[in-house]
Amino acid sequence: MGVRFSGEQSQMCGKACLNFAAAGRTQAERGNTVTLPWIIAGAAAGLIAGPRIRASVFSRSTESGQPARLACPACAQQILPDCRRWRALLPVTGRCPSCRARIGPYPLLAELATGLALAVVAARASSVWELAALAWLVLLSVPLAFIDMAARRLPDPLTATAFVGTFALLAVATVAGHQPGHLGRAAIGAVALACFYLILAVIRPGGLGLGDAKLAASVGAALGWVSWQALLSGTFAAFALAAVYGGALLALHRATRTSHLPLGPFIILGTLAAIAL
Repeated sequence: MGVRFSGEQSQMCGKACLNFAAAGRTQAERGNTVTLPWIIAGAAAGLIAGPRIRASVFSRSTESGQPARLACPACAQQILPDCRRWRALLPVTGRCPSCRARIGPYPLLAELATGLALAVVAARASSVWELAALAWLVLLSVPLAFIDMAARRLPDPLTATAFVGTFALLAVATVAGHQPGHLGRAAIGAVALACFYLILAVIRPGGLGLGDAKLAASVGAALGWVSWQALLSGTFAAFALAAVYGGALLALHRATRTSHLPLGPFIILGTLAAIAL
């Protein structure tokens, strides 16, 4: 969804840096039981999932209320099947097989982004079930980021699936690890962050959207599970990164102070940064 860039957001950068340092100490205290093979496996899984993620991005990068895209916009050649689209794949070349027009993300971009994100969460997860929850969030968040950049929206089916799956797997991690406090913190984090973004969307309806608040529920649960400090750091990082990107666009005369930027990718990047640190 879009966010209106303003100079005020850059003031959050300093606060985010301070929170990152504290988040790193919190992560060190949690320990880590996921080994190098899991990290390698996570990166490989991201590469393998890329073509499926490409298909999801291609089909859902449409205006709100419009049906899913099945054909190439340039030549009208049908690319995705009418049914069982969950099994559809797109080539890593990012090109239409018929006319060679670009469709979806650039070559290997979705694969590399997913692989790197999965490697990061694998490196920081403290249990297999926690890794499963974070990996689920990554696999839904990457297509959401690309869709938001392409169409300025975050589809409900993906944000809802991301939240339900992430929270359910965290609940299993709670039972397996006997950590009821972690699940309570995840629930509070999900509600708090979703409400925070919802309030911002109500105050500035042209700046943020409801999709941002729905995505915030998922990342709030994940960050709340990690620590309170990670929740704060990830939130500050999202706005700090958006401010830096918006400032760069202003400097390059690619945007104005009233331009709208997609906030979804920065919410996801901020979450990964808080988890990594």
